[in-house]
Amino acid sequence: MRRVDLQQLSLRKVESAFALAEQKHWSNAYYLAGYSIEMALKAVISKQISSDTIPDKTLINKVYTHDINQLLGLAGLKSDHEKMVSEDSTFAANWSICSEWSPESRYQERSSAEAHYLLTAMTEAEHGVLPWIKKYW
Repeated sequence: MRRVDLQQLSLRKVESAFALAEQKHWSNAYYLAGYSIEMALKAVISKQISSDTIPDKTLINKVYTHDINQLLGLAGLKSDHEKMVSEDSTFAANWSICSEWSPESRYQERSSAEAHYLLTAMTEAEHGVLPWIKKYW
């Protein structure tokens, strides 16, 4: 996938998650929202892959994970993330909320509060996870 496609997918997933939340489909909103973060981190990773180079197979296989914390490392954002967490307690709380997401959430019921916490943690203008990731994509 191209980086621009991953960026667009990320934005569409969060938009769709908000639409689901408006319809009170909390579990589906929560589940879909997490993929927005995953796609955003993968957009950062894709930026690092040169179009005229065959990428390392091990790296490519690792990129297919859904683990947000692992993708953070693959994106090369660990040190900046650690700095943000230590300097911005609201961002740290938002990251904590977002990092609890996994694809297995599709099998779990989520409340209105859980969906709203995740969507807010992701999109908050000054301390949100997506605005932070978008600085690098």
